[in-house]
Amino acid sequence: MLKGSIITVLSSDEKDALSLAEKLGKKTENQIYYRKIGDLVRSILVPSPQKILDQAEALSVSSFFYLRMPKITAVEGELALMAEASGIRGIVLPDDTETFNKVFKELSISSMVSEFKEEDVEVKDRGYVYIDRAFNVKGVGVVVLGFALTQVNVHDKLIALPMKKEVEVKSIQVLDEDQEGVLPGTRIGFALRNVKLEDIEGVTALIKPGIKLVNRVKYRKFKWSSEAQNVHMVAGGFKVMGSISGDEIILNGEIPETIERGIIINVNAKPKTPRVFGYTELNPST
Repeated sequence: MLKGSIITVLSSDEKDALSLAEKLGKKTENQIYYRKIGDLVRSILVPSPQKILDQAEALSVSSFFYLRMPKITAVEGELALMAEASGIRGIVLPDDTETFNKVFKELSISSMVSEFKEEDVEVKDRGYVYIDRAFNVKGVGVVVLGFALTQVNVHDKLIALPMKKEVEVKSIQVLDEDQEGVLPGTRIGFALRNVKLEDIEGVTALIKPGIKLVNRVKYRKFKWSSEAQNVHMVAGGFKVMGSISGDEIILNGEIPETIERGIIINVNAKPKTPRVFGYTELNPST
C-alpha cells in the first residue's frame, strides 16, 4: 500500500523555489512535483509567494518544509514566522547564514539551518482526506483530488465537509494507477459513488465517521505581531475565518479536532508588522 510525504518549498523568489522543487521531484500538476521512491510518493508543493494564505495552506498539510532565503527582508521575516508557526520540521537555506542567525535567533527554526539534502517525514494519521478539487468525469462521475491524511480503502464511507454528506469511495488512483487503498500522505484521486457534484460543491475534506469537529481553539500570538480581532486560521488544509475572544479564536466553521496545529494569518495587519499573527494548538499534548 502506498504512503506519502508532503513537502512545501517556501521562498520570496518563485524561480528559486521552483529550482529547489525540481531537485526533489518532477512536475506533474500545476505547482506540484512528485517522486515515487519504492512504496512512498513524495509530493512537493510550491505555493505562490504572492499569496500568503496559499502558502499557509500548503504548509499546514505538509510534514516537512524547505525555506529558501536568498536575502533577509520583511518578506523573509513573514516566511520565517510562518515556518515557525507550522510547528513542523524543515531545512532553512539562507545565502547569509550569519545575518539569518542574528535576526531570527529567537525562533526555533534557527536550529534548522543546514545544507540541502533530500528528506521525507512520515505524515501523521489525522482521520480525514484534504480535498482541493472536485469535478465530473464522463463515464466515471464525481472525482475529488487531494491528500489522504489517513488510511483509506476502496468502499470506505466518509463524511464530506462542510455539508456533512456521506460519500463512498468507488475507486482510488495515485499517479494514474489504480489502488485498493492508500496510507497517510498520499496524493489521491477518488471516484465517489452515489453522489452528484452539486451535492458536495465547495467540499474541503472527507472525514472518517466518529471524528469530532471543533469551532473554538486556543492560540498563541507572536510578540512581533499587531493586535487583531478577525483572523484566518489555516490548519490541516482548512482555511477558516475567526474572531479572537480572550485566549480563544471562535471559528466561523468547524475543523477536525485531530489537527494538532494551525497557522494564524492577519491579512489586515498594521504596516511594518507581519501578517503571520501566531499559531493555534488544538492538541498540544500529542
